[in-house]
Amino acid sequence: MYGNYKEVKVINPNQKNNIVSVDACISEEVQKLNNQGIITLGCCCGHGEAGKLEVIENQFGLFKEFKQPPSVLISIKSVELAKYFGYKPYPYFYADGTTKETWQMSLKTGCVTKEECEQWHKLNHVPYKENIGFI
Repeated sequence: MYGNYKEVKVINPNQKNNIVSVDACISEEVQKLNNQGIITLGCCCGHGEAGKLEVIENQFGLFKEFKQPPSVLISIKSVELAKYFGYKPYPYFYADGTTKETWQMSLKTGCVTKEECEQWHKLNHVPYKENIGFI
């Protein structure tokens, strides 16, 4: 959250580095997914802003969307395994309308609200402020 990260070892064969920085509040779950054989492609904890409306601009113009709760992108190759472990993956669509064999799923950990972020920081003895780096 707020730029607090932990390193996670990923199993994505297309990933240049097998150690990546992940939002600290979801890092243990993302590590567990990789340990279980689920190929993760990217993730975000949502920073306690799930449901907040944001305006995004890309090569196709401006559009509005709601911020996601804690989630992870996975390879299509991992969909059945993710379902086996109780997740409910669904296709992820990029701005150009393609999926590029990428699926998305909500995580079971992380912070949906600012209050949950504050609680996570308190429980983990991490100052509640932005960009404190690696913990």
